Amino acid sequence: MSKAKAAKPDSRRAQLRAAQIAEAKRAKNKRIAIIAVSAIVALIVVVTLVLVVQRYNAAKTETYPPNATAQRNGIVANPGKGQQGAPVVELYADYQCPACKSFEDAFGTQLNQLAQSGDIQLQYHLMTFLDTNLRNDASYRAANAAACADLTGRYAQYHDTIYKNQPAQEGTGYSDAQLTGAFAEQAGITGPALDTFKQCYSEKKYSAFVKSVDNAAGEAGVTATPTIKVNGKVLDTKKLTNDPNSLRTEIMKLK
Repeated sequence: MSKAKAAKPDSRRAQLRAAQIAEAKRAKNKRIAIIAVSAIVALIVVVTLVLVVQRYNAAKTETYPPNATAQRNGIVANPGKGQQGAPVVELYADYQCPACKSFEDAFGTQLNQLAQSGDIQLQYHLMTFLDTNLRNDASYRAANAAACADLTGRYAQYHDTIYKNQPAQEGTGYSDAQLTGAFAEQAGITGPALDTFKQCYSEKKYSAFVKSVDNAAGEAGVTATPTIKVNGKVLDTKKLTNDPNSLRTEIMKLK
């Protein structure tokens, strides 16, 4: 047998071996690609699940009163009663603010009447900056109590009660016993609703909400209380007279 003829089987075996090696490499690369893609998919699934869980937990911890505004920066005093096109009236106040009490004494009844008739959409934004000035936490605790009163459907009544009982001496503040006892009773919170209210207060259920409302007020440029805004425009309280109807007049001017 010639050398040329003997070389042919060896050449074919080499080619076959080379093809087998190439196929093995392709198979190996394919397995690696599949593993890599699977790992990426698994990682995406894990990250997605983590994000879902985080959002779920955040939703559980971010608790708001039933009638919180859509922006979560206050509480609507007359939910569902504002007529279409009624101006949005926002009252920024602090429960330890003497000027706020004077405003409530003079115009609170008129404001509530406008709200209940649907002539305005009334929102309260309770601030707590006086706690720092007066070195106590009465504004914060009172705002928490008011938010809990909203849970029982008696927010407006409780809000009015706090101002009616504001101490003559600024800085005296409110005790927990007052906020959860006499004030709740005067606001008409009784029976099972009172139990719900007290639990809400003791657990500080709306603590984060109260703090966020105060922060939002500052971001909105509110630096003094009371501040009244009508459709986002500041109402000049100096234009209000002894006539309670003057409030309605000034509100409608800014409508």
